[in-house]
Amino acid sequence: MLNKILRLIGAIGTFAAVFGCTVAHAALECDQVVAVAHTTVKLRDEGASLNNVMREIESGDVRQKLDAREVNLLRQIVRLSFTSEASVHEIAASCKSGELGLPKPKP
Repeated sequence: MLNKILRLIGAIGTFAAVFGCTVAHAALECDQVVAVAHTTVKLRDEGASLNNVMREIESGDVRQKLDAREVNLLRQIVRLSFTSEASVHEIAASCKSGELGLPKPKP
């Protein structure tokens, strides 16, 4: 169940490999942030605890693919979506407007 988040974040590494990125880590993008928020809500609704979901974000695999700022952003997204402080829609809108500090998606 909690491996769903890891699979979503694992797509970051796949993205880098497919497009031949030579950076040490792949950049986090809005669609991935929204997918993490959506999956967090789903896991919460299925009975997962916030601690268990956060543990997945803290895994070594995630830390190897993202920089510290991006991992911290994911922690915030998980907390906000898990506690319903922000809806998935609000997180998506914030990301698309550039408020989360990620590059704005291309039209």
